Amino acid sequence: MYHQKPLNVKKILVPTDFTSTAENAVETARMLAKKLDAEIVFLNVIEIDSGEAINTSGGPSNYASFTDGILIHESIKHSEREMKRLDEVSNMQGVSSTSVIKMGNPFHHIFSVVDEMGIDFIIMGTKGASGLSEILIGSNTEKVVRKAKCPVLSIKDALKENDFDQIVYATNFGENEDGVVAAVKELQAVFDSKVRLVWINTPNDFKSDATTRPLLDKFAKEHGIKNCTTHVYSDIIAEDGIRNFAEYMGAQLIVMGTNSYTGLSRLIRGSIAEDMINHAERPVLTVSMKE
Repeated sequence: MYHQKPLNVKKILVPTDFTSTAENAVETARMLAKKLDAEIVFLNVIEIDSGEAINTSGGPSNYASFTDGILIHESIKHSEREMKRLDEVSNMQGVSSTSVIKMGNPFHHIFSVVDEMGIDFIIMGTKGASGLSEILIGSNTEKVVRKAKCPVLSIKDALKENDFDQIVYATNFGENEDGVVAAVKELQAVFDSKVRLVWINTPNDFKSDATTRPLLDKFAKEHGIKNCTTHVYSDIIAEDGIRNFAEYMGAQLIVMGTNSYTGLSRLIRGSIAEDMINHAERPVLTVSMKE
């Protein structure tokens, strides 16, 4: 019998650079915070050169030039104004929020805030990546997904409540999927969603329907996933299969686990979750399956 870990979302982190893509994440976070009775933590990181020191007041103390100092000072003022706006709008909508401004490396501060403030859930806007940019740097959201211990919702457009009506849950029957199941069940309970549990058949990882369907039914039953239908869908590669199946079902949300491979292992095995974030038009919720 499987025993999923409770998700229990109480704090949602929304890293923002105040662009339209980030604003979509903000709007989605407010909607989810209301439904989950959670608090939002807005984070803006002002990037500075790694060679610059931080003084006792938290600001850079050895600017490369006077102009650099002025630019950073103006960036701080802009951030403070925008963060105040985000908090005020959230409070007007009945959502509790806190804003945090940091200077330095965005990824370092995202993970430090997750640990320091007990973040349960991250929502990030993403524009995706393709071609050479994907090979060289990928998307910012992809880097967070790779290392995050808590669930990460990657979106391009703001979500509405009815976008959670159908949840596509792509499983590989992994032994560490408890956290993924917990995320699916919590969203399902809040939004009264229908779960489409799917196995993607590919030429390199093919299982007959006679083998897979009983496994899917057993998986759903043992995890206690209600209002769930099971499906087998075939495609050339898994990523395309998940995306095409979601399109076929008219589902707006894709949920999947990530193994958080790094280094040579990632280059060899790749990451379907990271590829989905780069290429999918639909929102993708990723949950780490790493022990």
